Amino acid sequence: MNIIERMQNILQSFPRISDVCGEIHIDFTEPHPDSYGLSSMGDVLLEEDVCGNQTRQHTFMLYTVYSGVNDYERLHNSSALLELTQWLETQTGDTVESLNKYGTITSIRAENGMLYEVPTEENADRVQYQLQIIAEYTEYTEEHLEELV
Repeated sequence: MNIIERMQNILQSFPRISDVCGEIHIDFTEPHPDSYGLSSMGDVLLEEDVCGNQTRQHTFMLYTVYSGVNDYERLHNSSALLELTQWLETQTGDTVESLNKYGTITSIRAENGMLYEVPTEENADRVQYQLQIIAEYTEYTEEHLEELV
C-alpha cells in the first residue's frame, strides 16, 4: 500500500470511526452526518542518503461531517477529533511502498483540528470539521532491504 492507502486504512481502524461509518472516502465526504473524507495535500522529501533511502513527509486533510444541532453534539464531535489526534500518535510501524521502495511509518501527528463549514440552510443538522494529519515515513531501496534481511 502507498502512504495514502495506508493512512486510509489506519484511520478506518480508529474505533470511533469504524463504529459509525463503513468507509473513509478519498477527496470527498457524503452530505450526511458520520461521513469522512481524506484528501492528500502533498508529499515532501525530507532527507535522502547516498544509497537512495529516503525520509518523507506526507500531509493529509481529514474532513468529517457530524450532526451539530446542539452544544452536546458539537462537544461530542470535538471530543472525537481530540481522541483521534491522540490515537494517531500511537499508530507507527505500518508498512508503505512506492516506486520500488518499501518502508515504514515513523510518526503521525494531527494538528489544526477545527470547525470548517456550517451549512447555510436554516437547520444546523450537519457541520464539517477538518483535521490536518502529517505522516513521516522512511523508504528503503530494494537493494537496501535485502541487506537488512
